[in-house]
Amino acid sequence: MTKKTIIQKRQENYLITILALVSLILSNVALPWTENPSSMPNYFIALIVIFVVLEKANLNLSKLFIIGLLVDLILGQILGQYALIFISIYALNFLIGKILIIKTETQILSLSSFIILFSFFVLWATSQSHDIIFPLGLLFHQFILTLFILLILKFTINTFTTK
Repeated sequence: MTKKTIIQKRQENYLITILALVSLILSNVALPWTENPSSMPNYFIALIVIFVVLEKANLNLSKLFIIGLLVDLILGQILGQYALIFISIYALNFLIGKILIIKTETQILSLSSFIILFSFFVLWATSQSHDIIFPLGLLFHQFILTLFILLILKFTINTFTTK
């Protein structure tokens, strides 16, 4: 490994750590455009999706599982729910990457949107058996806000990482 790639990987690891801490703070703060706390954007899904799709961090299944369990513990969610979602994100991105060649910005955003939608389906499906029911309109509102957060994260990642 060259010195540039080692420094670049270190920058990416610092960036994902800082963005995870910011996501943790923002997930506990009510924003002006969210009248219902359950309609807040899902910062952690957006963060993991953009890092997995852009391949900016050295994430693998075991790291995503541990990150998912930590997010479950911190947010007070069903233990293993986010671990399953993060592993699903990784697996879906891997499978789509084997089938399609994703290069342009439009393709990346389309793939990210599809993976976020899939993640919300997994979130909804795992919540059904635990009496945590999300109305469909509220879930759509949360999807749009999460997509907006993903665009902000993508801009931030592209700004702070070297090419």
